[in-house]
Amino acid sequence: MSPDSGRSLIAIAGILTFAFLGAIQALYGPLLPGLQRNFGVGTSDVGLVFAAHGLGALTGIFLPSFIRAPAAANRWLSVATAMILVGAAAISMAPTWPALLSAAFVLALGFGIHVVRLNSLFVAGFGSRGMRMSQLINAGFSVGAISGPVVVGLQGEPSTRVFGGVALLALLLLPVNVLADRRGRAVPSAALFNEAKASRPIGSRLQSRVLLCAFATLMCFTSGAENSVAGWTTTLAIASGYSFAAAANFTAMFFGSILVGRLLAAAFGHRVRPAFLVIGGISCIAILLTIASLTHGTPVALALAGFATAPIFSATLIWLGAALPISAHANALVIGGALLGAAFFPPLVGRVIGGYGVAAAAPAILCIALAALAVAGAIYISRRV
Repeated sequence: MSPDSGRSLIAIAGILTFAFLGAIQALYGPLLPGLQRNFGVGTSDVGLVFAAHGLGALTGIFLPSFIRAPAAANRWLSVATAMILVGAAAISMAPTWPALLSAAFVLALGFGIHVVRLNSLFVAGFGSRGMRMSQLINAGFSVGAISGPVVVGLQGEPSTRVFGGVALLALLLLPVNVLADRRGRAVPSAALFNEAKASRPIGSRLQSRVLLCAFATLMCFTSGAENSVAGWTTTLAIASGYSFAAAANFTAMFFGSILVGRLLAAAFGHRVRPAFLVIGGISCIAILLTIASLTHGTPVALALAGFATAPIFSATLIWLGAALPISAHANALVIGGALLGAAFFPPLVGRVIGGYGVAAAAPAILCIALAALAVAGAIYISRRV
């Protein structure tokens, strides 16, 4: 089996799978009104579905590091797809709220495994093209994320039956990922990290750890703001008087804005320092959230926030690589921070909405964005001092 054929199949599997993952993550927000009605949960509690997904994905990221069994070593893509299949089928048939949360956790385990395994295969298997290929699969994620809310809107009502379709797609993807696992063994491991960066002096070990924790905290806040907007936009649009189908489309618009923003960042982002992309993006999010807090155009302002959100994730990882030696441990910790933010902040915003009403949502997310801006500013200042 030639390495090129292995790379090609991994590329196909990665793009298809990441588009699939994007659609899954984007389903939860538009489904919130239906989950409240069907399971009898309030606004304060329905956001726990984001916590179940985020914690499951966070666990999935580290699961391959803890399970060293030879039987699983080269089958993680297959195992992850099977977990998504089982979790999605269980969500579609869940009789109770705890059962649905448990099923969402199982699905998210597969989600997290795919994120870390595919990114690792792309960086290791494509050498100098690894980071560009990684951006390509994340663009595929955005395409899938646009389709998720649109499909829910076409149902006419928010129903978990859509996860039956998710299970079917996982079944169709399973053979592709089985082959990708097999071909992945034939892909030679390229140098994962740049030697020049790895040899750069970075000061004391304590300073490095503090800086790494700061980047993880930054990613936690930025991901928390992004997922809070994505998760609650449909609910806020319905509260503003839009029909369910139109409200779901605002969530699709948010992910569409992210896709366009990522394409623009891929084309022109190399001309801007990553620190400026991150700080500028967060600042624009804060401005749009301020507009949303002060006006009745909340859904439109939130949808447009996707443009500002788009470059932050990749630019933060590039900024991290410029500030510290790139390592699998550092990337895993920072991506883990992003998933922790995705698990913690959307349910917290739900609690705020339950206590103070829908009008409090945009100011609550604004506070998260301002916290992210403060951390990003502190990192930038510390690197210049």
